[in-house]
Amino acid sequence: MGKILSIASKEIKTAFKDKAFLAVALLFLLLSILSVYIGSATKNAEITAYQDIVNLLKSQGATSIPAEPKIFPLSILKNIINYVAVIGSIVAIFLGFNSFSEEREEGTIKLLLSRPIYRDQLINGKLFGGAFVIAGLLIITLVFNCFLFTVVSGMNINFAEFSRLTVFFVFAFYYMISFYLASLFVSLKSQNSTFAFLLMLIIWMGVSYVIPQLAESQKNYVYVLNNISQTMNQMPQDTLISKTIEIFSPTVQFKNIGRDLLQVVPEHAQLSLFTLLKLNLRSIIYLLVPGLFMLFGSYNSFLKEGN
Repeated sequence: MGKILSIASKEIKTAFKDKAFLAVALLFLLLSILSVYIGSATKNAEITAYQDIVNLLKSQGATSIPAEPKIFPLSILKNIINYVAVIGSIVAIFLGFNSFSEEREEGTIKLLLSRPIYRDQLINGKLFGGAFVIAGLLIITLVFNCFLFTVVSGMNINFAEFSRLTVFFVFAFYYMISFYLASLFVSLKSQNSTFAFLLMLIIWMGVSYVIPQLAESQKNYVYVLNNISQTMNQMPQDTLISKTIEIFSPTVQFKNIGRDLLQVVPEHAQLSLFTLLKLNLRSIIYLLVPGLFMLFGSYNSFLKEGN
């Protein structure tokens, strides 16, 4: 265990010496923190718009006043879903890619393995190190978001809402570690680091943008009247084809789970955490499978190299 922790410690130090990784990680933290201000400003704008419409209707002698919009506290943080989905995955890709590629090209892996250390200890140490860095970033983000949420919005998070937020960050950790493992797997399978990095970016673009947009194009749209602005809004409705396409995108599954946990979907905003997880069971499974596959693939590839 001591050797694994030693490798993990080295991995953490190496990550924080990488300027490119630090730049992306700091961008992720900054945007995550800004999400509180953006969300709070958006909700305040909605309330202001509602008050303006109510005042206008009253001045015109109207007796029918639209219902006040319901503000769910965690929905203020909804922008963090996209930041984790996009920037968070890039952070994980940088981290996973650097884990083996540089050492393989410089020949230091062979030097490490010439010492009394097993291959499984080496990869376990690197996985622990990567997981620690990702978990650390998310814990810092969680603490800052909770603090700024109270300061900026003036609202307090109750236990049920904090539980939702914590579970969201657990899924965010798994989502990011899945991209870390995918990047690790690709770098292990390829002898050319440039090709491996470009291939990983193509995979990232595919699951984060191409597949979701393709699924979106297969949805049906209905028009509903917005009670506040009195305008017609498009509402997407899933079809069998769109749901089938979405299976192949962990990003879509993460966003679906995140929207429910952070009270973005009004119909699910007051459901219990257990009920929410039960409703999202299929999305959770679709999110878990790719990460487990990449974990097995990375282990298998690295251990086979020693045979």
